[in-house]
Amino acid sequence: MLFVTVPWPTHFHAMVPLAWACRAAGHEVRVASGPALGRTIAEAGLPAVITGSDFAFMPLFRAEAKTLYEVDWSAISQEEVVERTTRMLDIFARISDAMLDDLVAFGASWRPDLIVYEPTMVAAPIAATVLGVPMIRHLWGPDITYGADTLQGKVIGGMLARYDLTGLKTLGDLTIDPGPLSMQVSGSYERQPMRYVPYNGPGEMPRWLTEPPRKRRVCVTWGTSMVYLGGAKVFLLPHAVAAVAELDVEVVAAITPDQRDLLGDLPEGVRLAEQVPLHMLLPGCDAVVQHGGSGTTLTATACGVPQLIVGRSPDQVILASQVAGAGSGLMLIPRGSGPEELMGEIRDMTRRLLEEESFAVTANKLRRDLESQPTPGQVVRILEALVKG
Repeated sequence: MLFVTVPWPTHFHAMVPLAWACRAAGHEVRVASGPALGRTIAEAGLPAVITGSDFAFMPLFRAEAKTLYEVDWSAISQEEVVERTTRMLDIFARISDAMLDDLVAFGASWRPDLIVYEPTMVAAPIAATVLGVPMIRHLWGPDITYGADTLQGKVIGGMLARYDLTGLKTLGDLTIDPGPLSMQVSGSYERQPMRYVPYNGPGEMPRWLTEPPRKRRVCVTWGTSMVYLGGAKVFLLPHAVAAVAELDVEVVAAITPDQRDLLGDLPEGVRLAEQVPLHMLLPGCDAVVQHGGSGTTLTATACGVPQLIVGRSPDQVILASQVAGAGSGLMLIPRGSGPEELMGEIRDMTRRLLEEESFAVTANKLRRDLESQPTPGQVVRILEALVKG
């Protein structure tokens, strides 16, 4: 079975449990991506296949993100949302274009029985069509790319023309959905629920996590991509940490090593969790304040932790609205407010998460809903049946 993803760690992380389950069931597994993801794939214990050139895509994302993070998404028109989303998807399409020919060549040589791909990897359904094998779309969060086949641009058109194809079946033969159904966007396609099993990369569990917290514990994290995309200006973790530290709680700042220098002087008593996988940290937390990344959001959901999401881009705002709509958290969209006003909003909303019991009750209900969905091992049997006919 061939798993395919753009070289973006969080898109890949959501696929890791199913890839492990396929290997555990005795299947040969390969993970194809661009050169930038090779080490991340290997760290997950999976065989990597490098396809395409070392395409310098990050500057393109940074240029687009520079404007994305300055928008008040509650005030712009739907047409502008579609336009900006299309521009982001076009960058992912260019990544796919750089991988497509190598992907088809590898598929023709290795002959996979099935191709599993994440939604932004449009080269995968093209390769599956050329090879004549079933194609499985694997979500990494709410299906924000549903309907994106209507936004196909010149890049995808050129990819199709190279292989004499006139259309692209972007939704595949089946869509695997690892999120709670109550948080998913509606869509008219074949959907297979699957329990979300958090994989947040490698790391060690610090000893202090085995000890009971002194006070109610709040995790503050801003993911792994925000600094790369928007720079220090959109890395709001220092402000969020300072705001939450004003409450009578134990604050844990979950960071990556390259974020340490951006923190400045931390309030007294704030604990750092550097390179600690969130699925180890969040079960002992009473709330999490975060940026709206899909991996962070679904890991918190799987751990039954109420969330405050400070959304700055379309995907983050969608995730935040899903969490708030489900009743397991709150959303905050910065509207050009200064640091002091923003910190006040974060502090007051975090207090609500801790004091209003309904958030914890609903978060635990969503956790149980996830646990009732088929495991990755059970989904493997469904994929086997699909391959057989």
